[in-house]
Amino acid sequence: MVGRERLSAEDRRAAIVRSATTVFARSNYRVAAMAEIAREAGISEPAVYKYFPSKKQLFLTILERVREGTLGHWQELVDQEPDPVRTIARIALSQYDAVLAHPDTLKVQFQALSETGDADIREVLHRSFAAYRDFLASLLERCRPVGAPAMSLDLGAATWTMLAVGFTLNVTSLLGFQDDLGRTTLEGLVDALARTFLDQPGTLDLLAERTSEP
Repeated sequence: MVGRERLSAEDRRAAIVRSATTVFARSNYRVAAMAEIAREAGISEPAVYKYFPSKKQLFLTILERVREGTLGHWQELVDQEPDPVRTIARIALSQYDAVLAHPDTLKVQFQALSETGDADIREVLHRSFAAYRDFLASLLERCRPVGAPAMSLDLGAATWTMLAVGFTLNVTSLLGFQDDLGRTTLEGLVDALARTFLDQPGTLDLLAERTSEP
């Protein structure tokens, strides 16, 4: 008990979010109860309500933190690698590794997609995917060859293709198809994307230096 009291408010909130992610992942958003989340966190139910006024607010917080963590990691990769094409490859591979390492987070995100009838959940998801789209579009814009005509890169098609590939690989990881559609397939898809939208043959060579999750 003493150890728990020493946690800062932010650390306590983070611990509750982690526990809630675990609980939601093994049941679902509608079935999971705040009492179950409290037990997982090792605190009382009133203590959970002290930080989160409702189960929905806790669920929304998880989704928002996923977005913040994802974009933060992508930005770190951008800061580390000046070449935008190589950065795209690094983002794709590291994101795949993150999905395999944190399946509970992915399960919660898929649960959220089934709850888009709730305006608040839909709005958070909309903001998240808009942020992913804008980030990748900005990165792809940097890939445009200098002096090339604007038609050489369809940002919208390229960006949504990347997101669609990521979504498909997320599904395959949850269903256990990693051997059929795993890292090797992802490498090929990244290469195909670069060839199709960036007119850069041989992009697969850029994937030789693999990036693992920090």
